[in-house]
Amino acid sequence: METAALASIHWHDERFKYDCEARNQKVEQACFHHFFGKNEMTIVDLGSGTGSNCLYFFEKFPSNQNWIFIEQEEKVSQYALNRLGIEADKRGYEVIHGERSLALKKEDRNITIEYITDSFLNLVDLVDLDNVDLVMASAVFDLITFSQFVDFGSVLLEKKLPLLTTLNYAEMDFNSDSPSDVVFIEKYESFMNRPQEFGKAMGKKCPRILVDFFQKQEATVEYGPSIWKLEGESAQVMNHHLLNFMEAASNQMIEEEEEMMLFKDWITSKRESIEDEVLSTYVQYYDLFVTNN
Repeated sequence: METAALASIHWHDERFKYDCEARNQKVEQACFHHFFGKNEMTIVDLGSGTGSNCLYFFEKFPSNQNWIFIEQEEKVSQYALNRLGIEADKRGYEVIHGERSLALKKEDRNITIEYITDSFLNLVDLVDLDNVDLVMASAVFDLITFSQFVDFGSVLLEKKLPLLTTLNYAEMDFNSDSPSDVVFIEKYESFMNRPQEFGKAMGKKCPRILVDFFQKQEATVEYGPSIWKLEGESAQVMNHHLLNFMEAASNQMIEEEEEMMLFKDWITSKRESIEDEVLSTYVQYYDLFVTNN
């Protein structure tokens, strides 16, 4: 059976292409403009996963970079360093592996990456924020409560730390006219927003909540949608991933036996549509860049 760590690795790797294509260019350019002229940056990546943010940005940011990954799964962080080393080698970098770190060198570019195995909610105890230029995160804030984010966001505002984040889910739709789509997507969204041990996660409301929070604190917020378009044979794996997530949640989001039978029929028909290459899925995220100068 696939471990949670391996499942996370496969999911992050598979989604990388779609994340890159979906990034909101207006938000991205606001970030680049903010750091224009800097020669060195220290970036903290929260819930860094397999290093996709670093892989996307390390040749776009200034020539000297210090990355600090904060990730709860040590195996995932180790995989991230190996992945980044392989990709950097392909691009002509000298790659130096440490026990929990990686150094990349090419001409005038010097990039160091290290990881910390912990929860990003403990950020203030893990990193000297006075020496950080940018905090980055993808698909993590949706999973926590509003009160947890207020505590976290207040630290960023106090330290005047810019934040670049992708919020993982705003809405999803299939290219079909089945009424069941609406029913089961809403069920899944309720599951994502369910109360947990630590409280009720923000779920799909997260983009609106975060924009409102930062704007009320008079921070500058550049934000906009980033949209996955999963179509055709090349997107079959990703479409299966999304349906697998819904199926895994079904026992918690559906109580009645009759409705569960309808769900099983529905998800079977969706999988058949994937194999027939007629299913298209649209998932909308939001990108935010926040500054508080």
